[in-house]
Amino acid sequence: MKRTLVLFALIMLVSAAFAQMKKDRTSAYNYWMKKDLVKAKEFIDKAVAYPEAVSDAKVWYYKGGIYLDIQISPAKAILAPDALNIAYDAYTKASALDTKEEYKPDIAARLGAIGGEFFNAGISFFQQNDFDNAMPLFDKAINISKENHTTDTLAHYGAALCLEKKAAADKAYLDKAIEKYQFLVDIKMKEVSIYSALANLYKDKGDLDKATGILDLGKTAFPGNTDLIITEANMYISTNNHAKAISSLMVAKEKEPKNVSVLYAVGVTYDLLKNDTKLPEDERTKYFNEAIKSYKETLAVDSNYFDALFNLGALYFNKGGEVINEANKLPISETVKYDNMLADGNNYLNLALPYLEKCETLQAQDKPTLISLKEIYTRLKITDKLSVINAKLSNM
Repeated sequence: MKRTLVLFALIMLVSAAFAQMKKDRTSAYNYWMKKDLVKAKEFIDKAVAYPEAVSDAKVWYYKGGIYLDIQISPAKAILAPDALNIAYDAYTKASALDTKEEYKPDIAARLGAIGGEFFNAGISFFQQNDFDNAMPLFDKAINISKENHTTDTLAHYGAALCLEKKAAADKAYLDKAIEKYQFLVDIKMKEVSIYSALANLYKDKGDLDKATGILDLGKTAFPGNTDLIITEANMYISTNNHAKAISSLMVAKEKEPKNVSVLYAVGVTYDLLKNDTKLPEDERTKYFNEAIKSYKETLAVDSNYFDALFNLGALYFNKGGEVINEANKLPISETVKYDNMLADGNNYLNLALPYLEKCETLQAQDKPTLISLKEIYTRLKITDKLSVINAKLSNM
């Protein structure tokens, strides 16, 4: 009889606790519906603390909803800074306990919303170049989409971008970045940049055959895309295959004759070719002139394109320096030739001036520009401008 009474007492205690849990759960729900998140949080936190809550799908379902609303509310920082993770954990528990699938459709939809919140938080960290904090958030969005039997391509892309950035600083991440981008290519994500990125990653790994294969896939998926052609040209440039680079760029230029990126890339390629000492002098001179022409074409489309301005100024500046250095090597007896070469060299320096001075107006603290201008002002005896440049350099 005594044992029966003890058992009865225990049953009564459990029943009372369950009743109190239900009461707090109901209060939480009512306050939630009234948009009173402070009270809703207070009561749902009490409700889930009861041992009886361990097997109750409804209480976790409510908690997930309340904390998801906190996540998107202005009061998040005060009420629950980690509301998103709490909501995710609560819905995960509710889903596991919901054997009758009473809440299944709504939980799936709300988990999708949580995945979107994780993605947005990941983007925020990515924009701050905080890739270590961004990656796990993208991974959570990916896992939620898997649980919902979907593929969150944007979250995969976000993770790929993080790994790509990490690989740029640490080659240990190269294979992981390749794997993630390869996944995006395999599922045929409609984004041209994944092909460019993957090709560059394979190039960085030294696998040019795979890099070329990826670019071919990209050009099939996006026929005539200029970005892919530029990527291909840059790959050829990096491997000193400048002739193929020019060939690729000319295709791009024909398609988009006013594309400054293409015009600039053509200029850079000719610029590199003119420095190839294995080529005959007349060919190098031809490429020098072609580089000038291409940079000027770039500036005709965008007169403030800094890199084209600087490179064009540098072309003239370096040519002037070469001519002046050769003049200084002449014997004293060749005075006339010396004077002619010196005038020729100074003429190139004068040609460089407007482009480098424009660079200074665009980026006043660019040190290479200031050093180049100092050399020209010194050589041409432009003392007033020289003193200004010297003052700037001394303050750096």
